[in-house]
Amino acid sequence: MAWGDAHNAMSRTDLRGAMTLPALGVTPGRATGAVHLLDDPLRWHSGRPPPEVVALPALWWPPTEPLPPGVVAVVLHGEPAEVGPPIEIPVVARVDPDILREGETVEVNGTIGRFRIEGIEEVEVVTSFLERDDGRILLLERSEKVGSFRGHWAGVSGYVEASTPLDQALQEILEETGLGTDDVELVAPGFPVLARDGSRVFVVHPFRFRALRTEIQLDCEHNRAEWVEPAELRRRRTVPKLDRAWESVATAPTKG
Repeated sequence: MAWGDAHNAMSRTDLRGAMTLPALGVTPGRATGAVHLLDDPLRWHSGRPPPEVVALPALWWPPTEPLPPGVVAVVLHGEPAEVGPPIEIPVVARVDPDILREGETVEVNGTIGRFRIEGIEEVEVVTSFLERDDGRILLLERSEKVGSFRGHWAGVSGYVEASTPLDQALQEILEETGLGTDDVELVAPGFPVLARDGSRVFVVHPFRFRALRTEIQLDCEHNRAEWVEPAELRRRRTVPKLDRAWESVATAPTKG
């Protein structure tokens, strides 16, 4: 099969077991290929057989030279300051670079602003930050009895099984700290944060609550609890993207 025929066949075929993620559509169109994570603005091709999707910082866009043959789509980290001259292949932006892996198959849809990763499981979770009046937030150290990230520090977290992420957040707060709905007050929900762990992408729904009572009753999922300054998040061994989850709620509009 010629490369052009292979490219067309891949573009027409939906990826099996793929996770669809939001992006900003820059140039319309739809194409599928293997990811090349560009780390050198002068080396646009990985050397693998086409078709290929290049992923690069938005600061390097638009390119100063024509794209090499075999590049069928572009994924940008961040948002470009300018679109540049017309490009005849799909381009999307605002894609977290930590989500992609070199060589995996993705489908880029610049028309609707979406991209899909083959073979990835989507896992929805909540992470809640309880905040005291002095600005310190609650961190919990995960015990050996949990299924993942043992010994890591986290907020109040759990898989989304309730009807809404907020309902799940309140349920996890009760189970993991003993604080009920009368003991906490929602300050702000944040935009979801994506965290990659092997073949899974966690869609983290973050929440920020004011703790009206600070006496914590830990369950068996945690060894200990500490109230810390938010800056401590970057110095601890935490679950993936916990600092990004805090940034999401810390910069979000507050309720009320």
